[in-house]
Parts: sequence; structure tokens; C-alpha cells
Amino acid sequence: MNRLDWSILRDFIAVAETGSFSKAAKRLLVSQPTLSRRIAALEEQLKGQLFQRTPKGLLLTEAGESVLAGARRVEEEALAIERQADAAQQTLTGTVRISVTEGLGSVWLPMRLAAFHEQYPGVCVEVLVDNRAANLVRREADIAIRMFRPDQPDLIAKRVGDIVMGLYGAKSYFARCGKPERVPHLKDHYLVGFDETMAHSNPAVQRLETYFTRERIVHRSSSFIGQLHATKAGIGLGVHDCFLADEEPDLERIFPREFDHHMETWLVTHSDMRRSARIRAVYDFIGEGFSRDRKFLQGKGT
Repeated sequence: MNRLDWSILRDFIAVAETGSFSKAAKRLLVSQPTLSRRIAALEEQLKGQLFQRTPKGLLLTEAGESVLAGARRVEEEALAIERQADAAQQTLTGTVRISVTEGLGSVWLPMRLAAFHEQYPGVCVEVLVDNRAANLVRREADIAIRMFRPDQPDLIAKRVGDIVMGLYGAKSYFARCGKPERVPHLKDHYLVGFDETMAHSNPAVQRLETYFTRERIVHRSSSFIGQLHATKAGIGLGVHDCFLADEEPDLERIFPREFDHHMETWLVTHSDMRRSARIRAVYDFIGEGFSRDRKFLQGKGT
């Protein structure tokens, strides 16, 4: 039997967790045909079928379950070695990956990082704008800015403030549909909402949507910036980060007392990675930025 290429185990784990070649390929940044060939080669080498194809996706066979358990042990050891080696690097050079939600990652963070690059020109900051939580244990990112406190024991987290969200409408929308005078009147208005997955995972969003009839939720998006532009276009009312929406002259906030959602904001990294000089420099710089911009990130009306 030929020696096993351990890098293929990373591919195998991704397919097992996503249940899809296309989703796993997107995560791994490879093409779907390439990934399919790698898994086929692994099955041939191990002389067994690892996945069963079903209408709902790829499911692990009994042999696949056994391989997955071993592959995860190998992955944990490999990642631990990577983190230890990275932590030993005390030079202020290299790449630091930051996972951050769209509003902060597309607008606030780039504005603040200009000063960082002047101070640390040898460090490349890679910003991963994604509304899902990156897995820091698996090195999907070195640092994460999250809207919840993590509970994994290997992570360290610092609360850096709150992001406030409010309910907004465009002046063009109010001119066309009128401005609701009381919260119960929202049932007669239209809403620009979050996509179904995000809506179901956020209690504040679920509460808001109860004020609107289902047929009045006329636009949904997984993009915070896309929602903001849909609200500006007058499609309907929308819930937005106040530090973004307050800067839009065409938008007006309504019912600030009833819809004043504060989200805890946490700066997170792996305990091993905090010892890396370049990661510590980025972590501390972002923490200081949140401290300076605390009021700005809560919006003008807070």
C-alpha cells in the first residue's frame, strides 16, 4: 500500500462536514472536479467507499465514519504544531487573517487599518468578511470579531463594546407609504429582512418580524450591505447597524426605544496565537480601535 497523503485527510474532513463536494471545494478554495478526484483516489487507496450519495447530499459510510475519527485526531495534532510554531515567531512580518461580520469588515475595519499598516508595514492583514463564525481552532482565521462570547476553552476573548442596531426607512419610502406612528402600524408596512437562516438564528430579528405580516416581508438578503441599499432604495423598512445607517442622509431611524438592539462585541483569538508578535499587534490595535470608536459604533442616537 502506498503511503497516505495526509493533506487529503483535510479534504476528506471538509466533505464529511459539508456533505457536498461543491461546499467543501468552496471552503478549501479548490475546484469541485479536483476535490472529487482526490476523494476518489483516497477511496481507491483505502480500498473502500467512504461516502454514500443520497438526494440530501453525501453521507459517510461505516468505513467513512471510522476514517473520520482518525482524520480528526491527525488534524488536531497538525493544527497544534502549526499554532506552536506560529506562536514562536516574534517578527512583525507575515499574514494575519481576521474573520469579521460584513458591516464592520467592509466599512469600519478598513478605515482603521490604514494607521496599522503605517506602523507595521511588514504585516499583511487578510480580512474575511463573513456573517458566520470562523473556526479559530482550525485556523480558518487568526482573530475573530464576534457578536457573542465564545465558549470554547482554548479561545481567549475580550469584550470590546456593543454594536447597536435600529429600524430605518428611506425618505422616499415614507413619502410613498407614509411613516408608521405607532409600532402596531408596522403590519401595514413592508420589511427588508434577513435571509431565512439568519432570521431564525437571531431572536431580535425574529421578534421584529412578528410585527409584519409574512406577505409584507418583500425582500431578504444574507448581505448586511445589500439590505442597507435595499432600504435606501425604498423597498421597505430595514434593521441596520446604526453606525452605518446614521451616515446615510436618505435614511431616518424610527421607534428608537422599541427597536434598540445591542449586540455584545468580542475580540477573539486562540490562546496559542496570542503569543505570536504579529497576531498580538493586530489584536491589540483592533481592541484600541474599538475603545476609541465606542460611541461611534453605537450610533448617533444612543
